[in-house]
Amino acid sequence: MPKNVFIMGGGEGSTARELLRHKTIDKVVMCDIDEEVVEFCKSYLVVNKEAFHDSRLEVVINDARAELEGKEERYDIIVGDLADPIEGGPCYKLYTKDFYELSLKPKLKKGGIFVTQVKSWRI
Repeated sequence: MPKNVFIMGGGEGSTARELLRHKTIDKVVMCDIDEEVVEFCKSYLVVNKEAFHDSRLEVVINDARAELEGKEERYDIIVGDLADPIEGGPCYKLYTKDFYELSLKPKLKKGGIFVTQVKSWRI
């Protein structure tokens, strides 16, 4: 059973909300680069209010790559809940083969999984 999860992005809290429905989850780290979005959603998105007040949720304001590379912790699940990979955009480099192999994969526990959303047909 997965115990700890790292969410790249997800500042609105919906992914955290769904993960925290599972009582087997001990810890969810939600790392979003945009503090204003996170604070707005904490205050105004009633549907996610419970998730933001769950003691198992740790909210980190940072670049996901920097956060993963700067910590020793490894995760059972890493979720990419990011904006589309528009060239020059804030998430573009989080959709590269180098990022997946060099930054993300080493942070997965043995048997861990990575899941991401992809809406762009250009990938």
